[in-house]
Amino acid sequence: MQAQGPIVVRMAVSMQFSHEALSAPFSILLLVLCGVAGFGVWWTWVRERRIALGEAAVSLAGAAVLSVLEDWCSQGAVEGLLPSDCWTVAVVVAAGALVSFARRPMIVWLEGMWRPAAEVLRALRDVVLVVGTCAASAWIVDYVWLDTAAELPVGSFYATFLVLLALASFLYVLGQRTGLLLWLVPVAAAGFGIAQHFVVLFKGAALLPSDLLAAGTAAAVAEGYDFVLTPQIAYGIMAAFACACALSFVWPGHAGGKRSAALNAGANLIVAAALAGVFASTFSTTSIEEGLGFSYDRWQPITTYRARGFVPAFIAVAQDLAVPEPEGYTEEGAAADIARLAAAYDAGAGSSPQRLEAAAQFEVLKPTVIAVMDESFADLSIYDAVREAGYAGPQRFNGLADALVRGALDVSVSGGGTANTEFEFLTGTSTAFLGANKIAYQLYDFSHIDSLAGQFDGLGYGTTAMHPQLGVNYQRTSVYREMGFGEFLDIDDFEGAPGYHAGATDGATFDKILEVLASDEAPQFVFDVTMQNHGGYDAGTVPEEDVIWYMPAGVEDEGLLTQLNTYLACIEASDRDLEALIAQLRSLDRPVVLVYFGDHQPSVSTGLNDTLYPGEEPAVHAQRQYQTPYIVWANYDVAGCDQLSAWRETDPALLAAQTLHLIGAPLSEYQKAQIVLSEQVPAVHAVGYLGADGLRYALESEGPFAEALSQLERIQYYNFMRRVQ
Repeated sequence: MQAQGPIVVRMAVSMQFSHEALSAPFSILLLVLCGVAGFGVWWTWVRERRIALGEAAVSLAGAAVLSVLEDWCSQGAVEGLLPSDCWTVAVVVAAGALVSFARRPMIVWLEGMWRPAAEVLRALRDVVLVVGTCAASAWIVDYVWLDTAAELPVGSFYATFLVLLALASFLYVLGQRTGLLLWLVPVAAAGFGIAQHFVVLFKGAALLPSDLLAAGTAAAVAEGYDFVLTPQIAYGIMAAFACACALSFVWPGHAGGKRSAALNAGANLIVAAALAGVFASTFSTTSIEEGLGFSYDRWQPITTYRARGFVPAFIAVAQDLAVPEPEGYTEEGAAADIARLAAAYDAGAGSSPQRLEAAAQFEVLKPTVIAVMDESFADLSIYDAVREAGYAGPQRFNGLADALVRGALDVSVSGGGTANTEFEFLTGTSTAFLGANKIAYQLYDFSHIDSLAGQFDGLGYGTTAMHPQLGVNYQRTSVYREMGFGEFLDIDDFEGAPGYHAGATDGATFDKILEVLASDEAPQFVFDVTMQNHGGYDAGTVPEEDVIWYMPAGVEDEGLLTQLNTYLACIEASDRDLEALIAQLRSLDRPVVLVYFGDHQPSVSTGLNDTLYPGEEPAVHAQRQYQTPYIVWANYDVAGCDQLSAWRETDPALLAAQTLHLIGAPLSEYQKAQIVLSEQVPAVHAVGYLGADGLRYALESEGPFAEALSQLERIQYYNFMRRVQ
């Protein structure tokens, strides 16, 4: 609380000053700067018959900075800013612009010196200015947005400094050893710091590399926000401009002749190209996380930004972006594979009597499709000792006799990583091919990605996503908008909803689904990500009377037993809510399809797996922990579906395509290709894949279905990665 004291005092005091009092320093110094700079330019013309372009440019930049700050203050868009702050910033900006008029006399003075001495002084000047401005820029980038910037680890500041120094070195030689491009370093530091400030203010999130890919969307959204000038932003702009003014003094002197100038220019460009190659190689081969000994928070990256500073955290996220092209990949080849596989679907499963009946029915009915991804929903009766202790799984879910299809869902995450399962389901892309520990929602711009939301929107459906938690978690607010969801209901829309364990009940989200359906008779696609069953599962997080104590043989850890039985109480509550939802859907006078699945097993599964199956073969051991159940159900008779509760093992990336095929909905060429390849590879996830022979294989194994897996990787790269890289 003490740290907030100065801020509160500043805000209270600044309210006493009028807009005019805050904007006056900038107005006055703007007039002074224009007058003095104009005289300087005129005097140079009178004496030398030339316009001091460099000095004039710096003066114009200073005038622009003062003008922007004056306009900011005159509109009253300030917070915590005092007149003394305004005077300090205005004086430094104006002085920096005017000091640039000393640039030419210094250059002339150096030109008149003994050449070796002049070269030494130039080199010393450049080193001091470049190193100094990089150090200042390393301070600026975090100062303007982070109140605790002074508490950042020294290693983080040093890493930021080295990154900016590397950038400055490249710009120095690319700009022919002048300050022509070097000013980008402090300006970029201030710009990114200010952008981060407003992203945190408006979204409570971090500025990610994917945000730069969606700059146009961000600019459109930003129009609805108020941008307020703070002391940190004002001083950051001042410091950045002062650095840019200092860098204007960087000048190599005149070359001896045209040939010498051409050789120097060529040498500088060669050095710049070499530096670019070295830096690119370093970026791709050196992990900043390993170098600084941290791992960025892939659920809430903002925590890492606050703990490590903007530049190290931003680079850590950026190093997660790239996915190498699959072996043998070409765009033409992948496109041909998709076309060939889609043609095989059209000639086979796509023209079967069952599919044709379902397609004709879908065209008439246009059923509403509800997809519920239930947080941590799993059937732990797959653990032998748990089943033998009397637990038979979620009984209502397992006993639903008229599901169209059900089975095991091979997911790529366990204990967390919810967003990866929903990413796979909504885009048809398996994270198995993206790389370990990546959260696609945090890395990529989804504006040009095919998704279920966009697909249903194209069919004339209303599209709604809902999650009774903060929309900034996993960047969902941005991602859902980019995917094409027309509406996103987050925690604010669940105010007052009943809660259980970790948040709003599953039933509360189901009620919201029914509200969406009641509000619009048109066909809808609703995607619901629940929250109730989220970890942890400590004692007391559910009513004591809800806990049925199962005691699996071999599990003696009291903490693990408590977590297990608390979790099972949560699943029982979910099971009851699901039964109620299906009862309500049965009574609706509109066709509805429900896809219901768990995103991952709970964190308690790790302890169970290791305790109950020690020394097991690693692939088999891991597989058990990366599986949840799913069902596809409808409240009407789906044409062509003559087998109820058929069992099929699949994965989230394939589940959507298989559901659309089952109910007769149109499929994309990519989805058709997925279905054909699933005849050889029914399920793929980060742990491995299931072959058509019922055996499990490692992703890199040379099994009988390796070529089908390679084809799947290539067409997924074509469908997703080439659009975001």
